[in-house]
Amino acid sequence: MAYCSHVQFLDFSGDSLEMKSAKPKKAEGKDRDSELLEIKELLIQERLRVTTELKKTESRLDIDRDEVTGDDADIASAQLQSAEAKKHGSRLLKLLKKIDYSLSKFEDGTFGVCELTGEDIPIPRLRARPTALYTVEAKEELERKEKRFRSGDTDEDGLDFDDDGE
Repeated sequence: MAYCSHVQFLDFSGDSLEMKSAKPKKAEGKDRDSELLEIKELLIQERLRVTTELKKTESRLDIDRDEVTGDDADIASAQLQSAEAKKHGSRLLKLLKKIDYSLSKFEDGTFGVCELTGEDIPIPRLRARPTALYTVEAKEELERKEKRFRSGDTDEDGLDFDDDGE
């Protein structure tokens, strides 16, 4: 498995986040590489499941639009079901984007490398959450900093964090 020679990450060692560069640690032998490939297969299978479910949801929405007839209660019920299907479809699309992003990380050799620290994400974490972008420690630190930011207790640089759904 090829590894990218250079990764940008955030350093949590001080009171503020700093962008640093580092070479990620090489995976610990073939065991990690073979486990990463197994996780890749899981991601591919999950992608297939999600795309199939997404097509079913889209078909259901099309059918629901065609069958909106009856009294006000029937129409309200159909609209509620349609809204639920749209919400479900939105979640599926978000998951599909995460899966595609994770699969693209295999192509550039950075799958399983924490995007914040450059450390290897442990295999048990990747098995539990194949789309994980961070080690547990980095994710917890990011959430602490995000919580301080949202509560108004931010660093003077005013860093903004996006929710990645992990």
